[in-house]
Amino acid sequence: MHWKTRSRLTGWLLGTVTIGFLLFQWAPMFTMFTLSFSGENGGTTFPMNGVSLHWYRNLWEADLFDDFKPPMLRSFLLALACSATTVVLSVCAAQAMRGRFRGNGLYFYLLLLGLMAPGILVGFGFAILTRLLGIEGAWNTTAYVVHVSWALPFGFLTMLAVFNRFDPKLEEAALTLGATRLTAFRRITWPLILPGVIGTALFGFSLSYDEYARTLFTSGSDGTLPLAVMAQLDRQLTPELYAIGTATTAMSLIVISLCAIGFWLRARALRGSPT
Repeated sequence: MHWKTRSRLTGWLLGTVTIGFLLFQWAPMFTMFTLSFSGENGGTTFPMNGVSLHWYRNLWEADLFDDFKPPMLRSFLLALACSATTVVLSVCAAQAMRGRFRGNGLYFYLLLLGLMAPGILVGFGFAILTRLLGIEGAWNTTAYVVHVSWALPFGFLTMLAVFNRFDPKLEEAALTLGATRLTAFRRITWPLILPGVIGTALFGFSLSYDEYARTLFTSGSDGTLPLAVMAQLDRQLTPELYAIGTATTAMSLIVISLCAIGFWLRARALRGSPT
């Protein structure tokens, strides 16, 4: 078989496998999206009983017992705080790893402990520790700390990969020309690592927003959205949960699209700027 034919067949095969995997991954999302528009008497399986926006209205006008808006707001604020903290700590940790120092191997693996430890054990252990210290669990204190420890390894590895592709000679040239280290970081390093910073922020936000195991033991009496959804599943499964999932997925896609548009506009501006 000619190498061009073999290469073409390999490309088609890999493309087919990739598309099949994406369809398998996104099929539950499309099913959830479709069933969220069921009629007022609709169920959670096909065939649909009518088409309406009833469950979205019910989600917005829910009473105190089934109101998902407060948990959703708590999850959003917690994920936003976790995202910002993860960015700062990840950039600092990856920047420190660029230099050689005694114990850098231990430092590296300590940062990855949050990734290796099972989430339910981390949450349970931290809950025991805070109870022994007399600290009351809350979504914006103890759960926040646990979420940061979960998202930090992902952000750290992302920034480490970005810095490994970074040419240190650019910073050295700026320092040689008289720039301070702060100026070199602001004018040279930061624009080059910005895509990785945005990726780290998205990692921190998404990992915190849907975290369940670590939140279960540390959020206190005011739960987040995953806890509220699981509690609703124990009572009754309705298309309202599909509406929540669809709204959350749509919000995530909007944020990712805005980041992609921002990257495109930035690249276009850099191409159009004079050298």
